[in-house]
Amino acid sequence: MAEEWPEDLEPTEVTWGVVYNNRGFTSSLSNAQQIVAQPGSYWKCTMTFGFLYEEDERELTSLLGRLHGMFGTVIIPYLTRTRSDNIGAPTVAVANAQASSMQLQGLLASRKVFSRGDLVTIRGEMFEVVENALSDAAGKAVISVNKRIRKLIPAGSPVEYKNPYCEMRRMDDTNEWTTQPVVSNSTLQFREAF
Repeated sequence: MAEEWPEDLEPTEVTWGVVYNNRGFTSSLSNAQQIVAQPGSYWKCTMTFGFLYEEDERELTSLLGRLHGMFGTVIIPYLTRTRSDNIGAPTVAVANAQASSMQLQGLLASRKVFSRGDLVTIRGEMFEVVENALSDAAGKAVISVNKRIRKLIPAGSPVEYKNPYCEMRRMDDTNEWTTQPVVSNSTLQFREAF
C-alpha cells in the first residue's frame, strides 16, 4: 500500500514531467527518421527541499526509510492544479489499454467539465487533459489525455479531479541528505509506479 505524503512536508521546488516511451531510428543514408510510440510513458517528479529544520528532516528521512529505496510507493500530490468547482461524481465509463482518450460518466450534464491542462487521477495513475471537454445530456464526456493508458481501467473506477496525485516510487535506492548546523536539504527523484 502506498504511503501518504506528509501534509506538513513542503518542498521549496518541484519539477514535474512525463517521460515518453518513444524509440527513434535515423537512416544513415538519407537522415530520415522513423519514430515509434509505445505505451509505458510515466510521470517524473523531482523535489528539492532547500531548508529542512529538524522536525522536517525527521519526517522526510522516516518517510524515505518506510519506502525502502525503490521498493515502496508514495502518493505525491500535484499542488498547483487543484480544483474547487463541482462537475459531478465522475467515474470511468470506457478506458481501453493503449488509448489516448477515455469516456467518463457521472458528470453534470451539458457543460464544460475539463479544460486543457486539468489533471485527473484514476487508480493512482495521473493524466493531463490535453483538450477541452464538454459533457453531453447524459453526463458523459470523452477526454483526451497526455499519455496512453497502460492497461484497461475498469468501468466504474472513481476519477479524482479536485486534488490530483500520482502514485510514485523513488528512482534510485540511495537515501542521502546534506546536514549543516540547524538546517538540512535534499533533492529527491520519483517516477510513476506501475
